[in-house]
Amino acid sequence: MQAFVVLIVAALCLNAARFSQRLVPAEWSRLAEMNAWAGTQIVFYGLVPLLVWRFALQQRTVDIGLRIRGTSEHWKVYVGLFLVAIPFVLIASTTHEFQLNYPLLEVYRGDDPFPALFVWWGFYAAQFFAIEVFFRGFLVHGLVPRFGAFAIPVMVLPYTMIHFVKPPAEALAAIVGGLVMGTLSLRTRSIWWGVGLHCSVAALMDLASLWHKDLLW
Repeated sequence: MQAFVVLIVAALCLNAARFSQRLVPAEWSRLAEMNAWAGTQIVFYGLVPLLVWRFALQQRTVDIGLRIRGTSEHWKVYVGLFLVAIPFVLIASTTHEFQLNYPLLEVYRGDDPFPALFVWWGFYAAQFFAIEVFFRGFLVHGLVPRFGAFAIPVMVLPYTMIHFVKPPAEALAAIVGGLVMGTLSLRTRSIWWGVGLHCSVAALMDLASLWHKDLLW
């Protein structure tokens, strides 16, 4: 029964997160538009799964992957993954397609980028927390009792699909990243280091793009 509820809620949240973006008024500024997009992700990938997990499935919130105690020893694994990601991000950042897509909040020459970027990065980080709650928490830990380790590839399928709008290399990387992050979440019972890794890689991508465009200084 739990697996059925998780899959139904996941399908509804995936569709709601996608189609709610169309409700953003066209006259909004780019910053408001991006923050509204992040808000839909936070609600449908973070808040809704957490509420379903706690009240419909009657599970402890910590068991969705929010455990903190005993996770300090795992930092080396995630730092190692970040170090592995650095050269790939830096190489990808030299491509025209990458620079067209990043940073997600466009920065224009002559403008001071950081007031708006700091606001956006706050929403962006919260969005990554919601992503990890949904994919590495709700789906992985919610499906493990029924599917065992096969819950990880089940999670990777929709996780890869939401990256279809990204450059092809990033969509392919989502498969590897999803498998690795899902496995680590299952073994550590925590998503927190995954949130940190996700945010760190995203920040590196934005900063690399801004540097290539000579917009950092």
